[in-house]
Amino acid sequence: QIRSRITVCKRLKLKCDRRAPCGSCVKRDTVSRCAYSAAAAEKIDVQSLHNRVLLLEAQIQSLS
Repeated sequence: QIRSRITVCKRLKLKCDRRAPCGSCVKRDTVSRCAYSAAAAEKIDVQSLHNRVLLLEAQIQSLS
């Protein structure tokens, strides 16, 4: 499961430890608003897939 930065932490520019609930939300007593952004998680997934494609293309080129 890919977890992106928590929306409250992002808005407040706080470091997120990616736990559920995250340490920042526990410390600030905002556990009820501790939610991960699905859109940002999808973006991270797309980037990792793109990187994998580039790596595989380089490996294919080295075989020819």
